[in-house]
Amino acid sequence: MSVMQFTVQPSSSLGTIALVALVVTGAVLLLLALTTGRRAKTIRRTFAALMIIGLVVIGLGVWLFFASSTPSTITVGSGYVSIQSPGFSGAGNMNITANKIASAYVGQIGSGNLTLSKQHGTNYDHFNVGIFTLGNGATADVVSNNSTDLIIQLSSGEYVILGTSNTNALATSFSQSVYPLNIG
Repeated sequence: MSVMQFTVQPSSSLGTIALVALVVTGAVLLLLALTTGRRAKTIRRTFAALMIIGLVVIGLGVWLFFASSTPSTITVGSGYVSIQSPGFSGAGNMNITANKIASAYVGQIGSGNLTLSKQHGTNYDHFNVGIFTLGNGATADVVSNNSTDLIIQLSSGEYVILGTSNTNALATSFSQSVYPLNIG
């Protein structure tokens, strides 16, 4: 079986919301610096502080826009599945070999033991990338833009949850190359 690669693309509106919110906040701070900085008794300190904070907030907005638009990649090869995800807004990089897997199946996240509670990362609509706590208390590295996902339980008790726009193709490739899926 050849190596298959799947991409989990974040929602474009996620980065846009962060960009707009932070740039507007930064612009308001810059405006405040220009208006109140002139009237303040300690003109230079107030002006400089508001200008610096305003510029930092605008810079953060621009950085978050580009950071949140970075896709994650899932690679399925012979005996392994590899995940490349941005560490600052996602799960980071992982390589999971067949001997680390206790079970695998396709399931629906969002209810029961598969309820997600974010520890670190991004969750927006069906886009979940990062480290989450499951309804059963276990930790899960999640890279998904779908509610139907490949659920991998590791021998360590932790989970890896992967979902793409075509989770069926991901699950088929995974079951043929890495580890057989439990059915039902």
